[in-house]
Amino acid sequence: MGGTFNPVHNGHLLLAEGAKKLLKLDQVLWIPAHIAPHKTEADKSCSSFDKAQDERSRSVSPEDRAEMVELAIRDHPSFQLSRVELERPPPSYTIDTVRQIQEQFKDSKNEWFLLVGSDTARELPTWREYDRLKQLVQPIAIPRPGKNSDPLPAGVREIPVKTPDISSSEIRELIRQGQPIQSLVPEPVYRYIEKRRLYR
Repeated sequence: MGGTFNPVHNGHLLLAEGAKKLLKLDQVLWIPAHIAPHKTEADKSCSSFDKAQDERSRSVSPEDRAEMVELAIRDHPSFQLSRVELERPPPSYTIDTVRQIQEQFKDSKNEWFLLVGSDTARELPTWREYDRLKQLVQPIAIPRPGKNSDPLPAGVREIPVKTPDISSSEIRELIRQGQPIQSLVPEPVYRYIEKRRLYR
């Protein structure tokens, strides 16, 4: 399960827990992106105001985001942080990550799944080497409340995991406005954000 996790929140945890149960997964690897290519492209179309707002988010380093993931999953033995994208020059292409991880586990017989939100799943055909990617992993779409209900791309499987309507961008905006976020993120993540004064 990859993402910017900027910041990681309770919706991410519920997504991973639901997928683990329904797919009978032994382990979920959490992979923070160094720089996600689709985020970079999205930035090009932002208004100048949005770009100024986003600059504050960029002050949160990949290391901060990885540390927040580590804090969020530390009580979940079957969840593990992978630093594979943080240790590789950006941008982070999923096909490269999948190949690298599968190389690490090449001596074991594993079935691989790629967990994404349903909105992201609809963008998968635009990702680098998507045809090859879906041969290496089974893309799994998790429905997001109130999001696009258009059909998913061929080869993508949807599973019925219920997640709250939370987004990292909304959490960042709440922090900027001085609004409470304690109910939206794991307690250790909230303490880390407060201690480091992130997203302000």
